[in-house]
Amino acid sequence: AERCKTLNAIDPDENSIQTARARNLQNVTFDVGSANSLPFRDHDFDIVIFTLSFHHVPEENMDAAIDEAIRVVRKNGYLIFLEPTLVGSLFEAEIYFDAWDGDERMQKMAARQAILGNDSLTMICEMEDEGVIQFQSVDDFIKSTNPKQHRNEIQLFLEKHRYLLNANYT
Repeated sequence: AERCKTLNAIDPDENSIQTARARNLQNVTFDVGSANSLPFRDHDFDIVIFTLSFHHVPEENMDAAIDEAIRVVRKNGYLIFLEPTLVGSLFEAEIYFDAWDGDERMQKMAARQAILGNDSLTMICEMEDEGVIQFQSVDDFIKSTNPKQHRNEIQLFLEKHRYLLNANYT
């Protein structure tokens, strides 16, 4: 937000929007909304970014979400998709412990296919990045990730990874 003159952020979850609004960022507007029906005018933005979110769009709405992003971005603007890959210890934890949203492999693959298979998009570049999360304790991991399976193995897993879990993004 500090790098933008103005920023509009949407999420379909009212609780997430309320949490974000509580941060009181002066140049950010937070709204409840859907990627496949954006409440913005045509060609209104320089950049549209899906930050670790496109795979959460229902597969049947992915093309509509891309079309909407194209509609609201300026002619020489950019669409950026930052999506998690299937690589990294954070991904392993997500699957093994049924943490966060659980096994999203199918959604992540569908998102990648929708992006790469969309004829309206021109790929300028694909980059890889890595995110790292350090957990302070087993309790921190449990509170942050809401694991539903193998909870008795969390400490060994975290110790093996020195409480640092990584995730790759493209």
